[in-house]
Amino acid sequence: MAKTQAANDNNSSILSRVVDWMQYSSAVGALHRLDDQSLEQMGINRGEIQDFVKSWNDNHSTDAA
Repeated sequence: MAKTQAANDNNSSILSRVVDWMQYSSAVGALHRLDDQSLEQMGINRGEIQDFVKSWNDNHSTDAA
């Protein structure tokens, strides 16, 4: 029985990582589609998009818990 539980925990972890990656990828793509003026109004430049999404996700993932 414990072996089944471990397998289920592992699947949940993999699914969670896939969902996290999909959300990250979607956010990065959406920001890349914005023009430079819109990004500037938000206080970021095109080269900072990935770091911005990572830091935003890190800051808000603890809020949900």
